Amino acid sequence: MKRRVNYLINKKLQLGFAARFAFFTTLFSAFIGFQFYAIVWPAVSQYVPEQAVSLIRHHIFFRGILFLSLTALLIIVISIVIFHRMAGPIFSMEQTIDRVVRGEAVKFIRLRKNDELKGLAEKINELITLIKELKESPSTDTPSET
Repeated sequence: MKRRVNYLINKKLQLGFAARFAFFTTLFSAFIGFQFYAIVWPAVSQYVPEQAVSLIRHHIFFRGILFLSLTALLIIVISIVIFHRMAGPIFSMEQTIDRVVRGEAVKFIRLRKNDELKGLAEKINELITLIKELKESPSTDTPSET
């Protein structure tokens, strides 16, 4: 049976990350594209007939916009898929911590092989173990009556 994968576990977190990542990457791509244009166009324009210059600039501009738009969309999709490896563990840890705070019995956090944040999950598991031990041990902090 094939498992269904939900890549948007925490929509706000993942889409926010993807949008910021796409914005800065697209901005950087536009900067590099402009730099390339500023360096190459003066040399190339010498060999372009005068009547074709505006048409070529028009094509360069609109193809650049199209390229940046497609690049931004691709970056958003790829960053959602990649960030899924972090969003899943974060979601799992948040759920476990919420159960601990409510006083419910919890299981240890188990992450998939390729997930990130395994070190943090191990620390939370250690904390769960400590909390269980503290709940099971008799309290020695209460003052004795004399």
